[in-house]
Amino acid sequence: MFWKKAKNLAQKDIEPDEIFLDSKNLPGFERDLFEGRIETPVSPQIPRFILTIFVLGSLAIVFQLFSLQIFNHDGYLARAENNTLVRTRLPAERGLIYDRDMREIAWNEPDGRSYWKKPGLAHLVGYTGYPEDFSGDISPQAKVGRAGIEKAYDNILRGKDGSRLVEESASGEILSEAVELDPENGEGVVLTIDAEIQSELFSIIASVVRERGFKAGSAVVVDTESGDILSAVSFPEFDSAVLSGNSSENQLDSYFKSADSPFFFRAFEGLYAPGSIFKTIVALGVLSEKIIDPSRQILSSGSISIPNPYFPEEPSVFYDWKAHGLVDMRRAIAVSSNVYFYTVGGGFGNQAGLGVKKIVDYASRMGLGADVGVELSEAEGFLPTPEWKEKNTPSDPVWRVGDTYNLSIGQGMLQVTPLQMAQIAAVIANDGLKKDIHIVKSLVSKNGFRAPELEPDKKTAISEDAFKVVKEGMMQAVEYGTASALSGLGVKIAGKTGTAELGSEKKKVNSWFMGFMPYESPKFALAVVLEAGSSQNLVGSTYVAREFIGWIIHNRPELVGSVN
Repeated sequence: MFWKKAKNLAQKDIEPDEIFLDSKNLPGFERDLFEGRIETPVSPQIPRFILTIFVLGSLAIVFQLFSLQIFNHDGYLARAENNTLVRTRLPAERGLIYDRDMREIAWNEPDGRSYWKKPGLAHLVGYTGYPEDFSGDISPQAKVGRAGIEKAYDNILRGKDGSRLVEESASGEILSEAVELDPENGEGVVLTIDAEIQSELFSIIASVVRERGFKAGSAVVVDTESGDILSAVSFPEFDSAVLSGNSSENQLDSYFKSADSPFFFRAFEGLYAPGSIFKTIVALGVLSEKIIDPSRQILSSGSISIPNPYFPEEPSVFYDWKAHGLVDMRRAIAVSSNVYFYTVGGGFGNQAGLGVKKIVDYASRMGLGADVGVELSEAEGFLPTPEWKEKNTPSDPVWRVGDTYNLSIGQGMLQVTPLQMAQIAAVIANDGLKKDIHIVKSLVSKNGFRAPELEPDKKTAISEDAFKVVKEGMMQAVEYGTASALSGLGVKIAGKTGTAELGSEKKKVNSWFMGFMPYESPKFALAVVLEAGSSQNLVGSTYVAREFIGWIIHNRPELVGSVN
């Protein structure tokens, strides 16, 4: 009976009002759980549609696999066996080199590296070539720096090469390619050099060397306020473009066979006896040690004589270049009296001398016998000592007063570079303050300029009073002394000349000039040396200085101030 009743209830139709009534009166009714909602059944077409897509996709995959492994098997197998995947170099663009005014002095062209067309920059900038060492990340096809700034800053200028993957067929046909690694272009290097000053000074030296019979010449110009090297000239030179590959065999042969050593950077690496420009250093030592009052006069009659240890009856005579009469310290610098500096350097009669050890000490304080510290290769020079002579000259191991006399006037085995003497001229101009001499002004990248860190200024352990006397003597050298060829230019100049005799016959000399200007407020210092000219030559380094300063007055007036 119960079952029958239940069956009847199940078959009974439900009225719509009952549904809405239940929905309204349902206790705890929650719409978020879809309570009270009317359910709509999913259409039977949707599952069929999804199934159809799945079946068709599966059939497509099966067909593709069948095609690869059955129909096109031989073709793909041949491609896999015969094709090669090659990694090719994407060269980075080499960074440019600029002078201080952002003139391009080394740049890139489709056929290779190009350089400033005017002469004078080859030793500084250098050249590029194929690498000798293939270690690291350097490609055999890459060009690397082989000399000068190109070499010293090669890692910065060269950048980093990228790479490309290329798929090639057996016949060499490119089937596909893709960049694997983008190249990173090199950074630029800005030098302290003024390219126009460099080329002009080079041309002046080249002209004098050729016309007056010198072998070679060199000069260095330093900004006394910043330590920037404005110019560093070495004549003769090579052509950077020729050495970088844009050349013929004949051009290269002419360089390698030249007796004038065009690859030799004399400005930084040339070693020379300084001659009388070294007297400025001896004077600083003598004044600092109070060996003599600067106003006391010494008689220069043309020579002094001392006993000869080998031939007692034949005294050793040390000559002045002329008899100067009575001279004090300032005048001795101005007229370059040898006798005065023999006396105060090595001692004579009742006058004590500074002595070899103190001379070497003060030369060291001024920077001789050591690197200046520039970014390119340089020579240290040489300061002879009694210990060195004893060890290296067994036939005559004893250091004698005559050796000290020769050292006092910049002769003998003493060796300096033009760079060192330009630094010394700048130190004298700055009353003993030593700047960090440098040739790189900044680096250039996509992020802007980055200046190198410089050493702080250093004060030499020499009294300012001593520098004052030496500067006055150098000013008088220009007013009436050995550098008087520089007078009358309308700007006050301090200078010192030097003539270093070469060989036992003394027929050849190195001609020196060292100085700074303007005298009251120095802007730049200059050192010039002309190599192995005739001892009878009346035109030398002072003439170079005059021509150069005249050009500066007209073309770089900011370096000389007002002109009278």
